[in-house]
Amino acid sequence: MLLLVLFVIFALGSFWLVQVMHKDTDELLPKPARVEPDYYVETFNYVQMSPTGQPRYNISGDLLTHNPVDDSFDIQKPIVHSLDKEKPPMNLRADRGKVEDDNSKVHLYGDVNADRPKTAMADNFHLKSEYLLLLPDDDVMQTDLPAEITLGQSKLNGTGMYFNNSTRVLKMFSKVHGVFPPKPH
Repeated sequence: MLLLVLFVIFALGSFWLVQVMHKDTDELLPKPARVEPDYYVETFNYVQMSPTGQPRYNISGDLLTHNPVDDSFDIQKPIVHSLDKEKPPMNLRADRGKVEDDNSKVHLYGDVNADRPKTAMADNFHLKSEYLLLLPDDDVMQTDLPAEITLGQSKLNGTGMYFNNSTRVLKMFSKVHGVFPPKPH
């Protein structure tokens, strides 16, 4: 009887040891990095809220894909609308986009167009480029590529641009060509 009890204890101890060894091995092995997107959303509309709970801007598009490697989002046919009532409204659209750094940077690629309608404080604004970096928290957009800008009746072309929609400061950096019609009396 004593021999039978020893064999049972030995068998249970062996089973326990195998389980512990197997569990420790799984926990010690490195997990393979996930490089493929982990989810996607078709025909989406995302609204970013301010700390006070007011809508600041929304991003919509045909397809949003999340990349877990860098926690970024790829967007097909992105459209960005500013919703802040304290700033002039701005609408942007492009062929594709990438949102990164916790939604603080929006890269727009391919046939980028930005429009701000005329307001009591500012003329209409239209921008066309092949690339634009939008910093929605700062209400700033910039590019290092050629850009065509229409501001009221004035037209500017150049390479490299910085525009702050809140302060309405526009800077063009090189190869700038502008047409400024005379103001009506």
